[in-house]
Amino acid sequence: MTDARAAGAEVVLFVPGFFGFGEFGHPDRPLVEYFARVEETLLKAHVRPLRFAVHQPPPAGSLAERAQSLHLKAMELLQQGATRLHLVGHSTGGVDARLLANPRYGGLPARDELLQKIASVITISAPFRGTPLARRTGRGAWLIMPTLWFGSILASRGRLRLAGHLAALFNLTKRATLQQPTPTDQLIADLAGVDEDTAHQIKRFLTDVARDHRLVQDLTPEAMAELNRVLEGGDPRLESFVSVSPRAGFSPFKFVAAPLQRTLYDLAWALTASPPRDGAPIPRGPWLGARRIALTDTSNDGIVPAWSQTLHGEAQGIVLGDHLDVIGHYESVGATFMRSGSDFDDARFRALWSQVARCLRER
Repeated sequence: MTDARAAGAEVVLFVPGFFGFGEFGHPDRPLVEYFARVEETLLKAHVRPLRFAVHQPPPAGSLAERAQSLHLKAMELLQQGATRLHLVGHSTGGVDARLLANPRYGGLPARDELLQKIASVITISAPFRGTPLARRTGRGAWLIMPTLWFGSILASRGRLRLAGHLAALFNLTKRATLQQPTPTDQLIADLAGVDEDTAHQIKRFLTDVARDHRLVQDLTPEAMAELNRVLEGGDPRLESFVSVSPRAGFSPFKFVAAPLQRTLYDLAWALTASPPRDGAPIPRGPWLGARRIALTDTSNDGIVPAWSQTLHGEAQGIVLGDHLDVIGHYESVGATFMRSGSDFDDARFRALWSQVARCLRER
């Protein structure tokens, strides 16, 4: 993804989420991107010249640490000459963007000038009210989530089909989970089929994950409810998009085709499925793409409940897709580790990000 350098630019700053990364590989030729194919889709749908930048947050650091790192990135872009910033955050990245843009959040320096330069805040699949997955798994999440996300990286390289890699992936994840990040660059290179420099980047990312687990506690519904009380009344206009995927359940075809991926999805979906405790509404908004499902108070995308993805129930769009589908890691392009049964495709991906482009045009 390109970075903004020229003076006078309007900049779309992408903010990755939980276990998020920017990209792996050479900056001019990234092998794996968090927001896969998003920039190309926005360029095709957008009418105003824009530049793009991607933030690389602490992947599992606390919300406070993530907000501080995003503040530094935003200030860097302004110092390089950016005139307006559009914050586009996925998952926890949407919460980070909200914290940066909300003057009631006291964990950052005075930022009046910066706030005036923030033109829009757009969120996709953001856990504004937390996720029961964080409360129900606790440290157990570290046995599931790193495997899921790193598995997605491998899948995007087309290497996860090799069954022999699964044992090595499990051992690598177990070491990271137990804060013993000892995988060698060569092991990662063999797993992912990448060059030595890219393998070192992935190793550093996994080491960061192993060292810092604070985000899990910050994303419990109880912790987010307390944060929301502090922020109430200070939010700018947030334009939120909601993702939901089919409920967990035995699917013979999906299980036979990808038993590990389907089992992980079913487990994550079931642990996330819970009605809100504070009466949060089921989201309302237009469906994007041809397919839809009935929304209930337990609907979720495998990671975040639907009721958590907006502040007040109003969505700019709702899409049938899981938590990874919406950022370009979906099954039909061979780039996902989740097997949610959403059958997400290029048409829905374009519908989602074209609607994001419309929000950018209007601001």
